[in-house]
Amino acid sequence: MTPFFKTKEAFFHNFDLSVVIPFYKKMKEFRRVFPKNRKFFERNGIEVVLVLDTPNEAEELQEYISHYPFVNWRIVMNDRPHEWRNPAKPLNVGIRHACKKYIMVCSPESEMVTDVIAILRKSFEDYHGYPHYAIGRVCFADEEEVTVETFNRYRYIPFGSIMFEKKHAERIRGYDETLSKWGGDDNNFRSRLDMTGVKELYFNEAMMAHHDIDNHDGKARRNQPFEKTPNDVLRHFFFPETAIANGEDWGRDFDKVVYDWRHKPNPEKQLQRFLKDKFQEYDIKQGYGTESYPVLLLVQSYNESGRIKAFLDAASELFDGIILLDDSSTDNTYELARSEKLIIKAIKPRTEFNDLQNRNLLLDLASFVNHRIAFFLDVDETLDRRFCDISRYIDNDTVDSYMVPYVHLWDSTDCYNAQYPSSIDGVCFRYKMIRNIGHSRIFSTRGKLHFHQAPTLAKSGIATDLLILHYGLLSKDDRKKKYDFYQAEDKEGCQSSYEHFSENANPTLNRLGELTTEKLQQLAQRLIKGRL
Repeated sequence: MTPFFKTKEAFFHNFDLSVVIPFYKKMKEFRRVFPKNRKFFERNGIEVVLVLDTPNEAEELQEYISHYPFVNWRIVMNDRPHEWRNPAKPLNVGIRHACKKYIMVCSPESEMVTDVIAILRKSFEDYHGYPHYAIGRVCFADEEEVTVETFNRYRYIPFGSIMFEKKHAERIRGYDETLSKWGGDDNNFRSRLDMTGVKELYFNEAMMAHHDIDNHDGKARRNQPFEKTPNDVLRHFFFPETAIANGEDWGRDFDKVVYDWRHKPNPEKQLQRFLKDKFQEYDIKQGYGTESYPVLLLVQSYNESGRIKAFLDAASELFDGIILLDDSSTDNTYELARSEKLIIKAIKPRTEFNDLQNRNLLLDLASFVNHRIAFFLDVDETLDRRFCDISRYIDNDTVDSYMVPYVHLWDSTDCYNAQYPSSIDGVCFRYKMIRNIGHSRIFSTRGKLHFHQAPTLAKSGIATDLLILHYGLLSKDDRKKKYDFYQAEDKEGCQSSYEHFSENANPTLNRLGELTTEKLQQLAQRLIKGRL
């Protein structure tokens, strides 16, 4: 059994958010505002669900989004042409297809003047335990630039953005699908959330600008939104009789997924563009994009010609696919790196050893490969053959990041350092295995070396059925080489001392053969207990 624990961390490590955008003949507007919104979408744990309510724009939309591979896109398309309609049904389709805990709804023509996503998402941390939905305000503009300073010059209303927990939308069965004409869907939805005890939180600083380009009908409706609306219809908008709308088949008006970040269709073209911009030399396995690689190995190398062949031979038996980033080796490591499991290998320019940059580049590359779990190993690391069944962790969606037991072999391949700092009886626990939550990045407050190798730690587990063996400190020569390397490279003081593997180190050693699954589980429980 894998021990599971939760770690408190800032929400930006994993927004866990689906942005649902109903889309009907809005390419011109979307092209205008998306470049400004892009930076808000390209963040850990955010997916963008485009609910395309017409097949007419499908080809153009897919071509456009292909140039932004680090947004986690999903497109659900209605292949039945029709006239404009109330967005309630498309919104419900988006809610059904959203795979994150939180959902934000916004329009394809809405520009985020402030960081609306972060402002609203933070409310669920600040008001944890208080069921609510969060809203901001939207102003209406033509094609002129709207800034924080000029926002109040425009007419604005407390709409245009709403964020809520998916479970709360599911409880009331989404937006009211009986609405067919313009207006009322937002009011009705919010009223029904209120009826279930999910209350409104309004954030004045969450500002969006709605750009109605050449849409005279839309402008007229918003200037006098309910001018000719009968009272019984208004009553349904603002005072619905019941909290629950629709039947159990809500959100199923259409379900054709034409693009999904979890199963990208033929991503080679996007990968080629990225590699040409970033790398000196690269090689891609032909046709890899039509395959899936449940367990993906991410490895960096630098002057490892003596180890690389044996490393890849061993890794090829355990992993479904391998991505290799070479840090401008001056020997022939890159040329020797061959394996039928290699999907991508690339050489990056090197000015220094920047471990954080290297691992984030590996995560960038991994986002072009369909996978479930990614595993970090260096060339001087391998999995103990007794503890190497990674497949059992693939389907556990409750864990995003795994610590893996890790020992430093010392003087013999049968012994490990039992006094290594921050270990429990010589067994360290390192973040090495991460679930695919979409394109993500690792953040470090400790500089470019010695950080947790996972983008998010909030939902963590310990993989006690695995064990990593580190060969990099095996001999005295290895330890001296590593010691001198870090003395030269660690200019930021990322680690206070390296004396634990200097030439003066003489630790107690434990026998590797004495480590069992039961022993690793006991040590993991001690680690968790120490964190509580």
